[in-house]
Amino acid sequence: MIAYEVVDDIAYVRLDRPEVRNALDKQMGEHLLEVAIRIANDDSLRAVLITGNGPVFSVGGDIGAFSEGAADLPDLLSRMALLMHEAIRLLARVSVPIVTAVHGACAGGALGLLYPADVTIAAAGTKFATGFGRIGITADSGNTWYLPKFIGIRRASEMLFEDRVIDADTAADWGLITRAVPADQVATEAEATVRKLAAGATRGYGEMRRLLHNSWTTTLDHALSEETAALRRIARTADASGAIESFLAKRQPAFTGK
Repeated sequence: MIAYEVVDDIAYVRLDRPEVRNALDKQMGEHLLEVAIRIANDDSLRAVLITGNGPVFSVGGDIGAFSEGAADLPDLLSRMALLMHEAIRLLARVSVPIVTAVHGACAGGALGLLYPADVTIAAAGTKFATGFGRIGITADSGNTWYLPKFIGIRRASEMLFEDRVIDADTAADWGLITRAVPADQVATEAEATVRKLAAGATRGYGEMRRLLHNSWTTTLDHALSEETAALRRIARTADASGAIESFLAKRQPAFTGK
């Protein structure tokens, strides 16, 4: 369901249900939450890469599973949502950078895996859609909170109410993703990006991730105070002092995450 491995302090997360285009069911939600917990509790990690196996990243919720569970649909949908929501919440709070690479299609609840990412790379031609209205349900996986913040409420409403499907170029133009690259380059681009971030100032990245995610719900005064507190914490790290010395000596810094 979810393939997980750690190589060179990078966590690789891969949706691995290609026979149903990585459709999200309850079991996949359980696996995703388990992976999110492992990532959140692993202090050795320096970056995370999320991808999907098969022809598409994910088509979103497993409609077949919804049909099979129709007799208990309220409980089924709420249980699935709670699993996805907790996984997204944990991923949004981790202190290392996250890269998400998508291809083919990314729809419905799978859009929730774009939102905690610091960089999202899409293969050219990838289609993005919400799709909730087509099956008569409401949005989950943070779509009603994150989507308007990424692309604006009018565009979010268009995708949610009119089921507008957008391609990777439009998604990049609107701010839903970071950039679109040729399909045959997306894996290489994602790997290069996550390795670059893993080699960088991960302690500083962690503080900036927290500040950026909190910026949507805080005041300017509080944000400025939090920036000051974050600077004090980072100033105590070996990475900060070492990087300043390297800058003055005109040499490349070596970040260790300490």
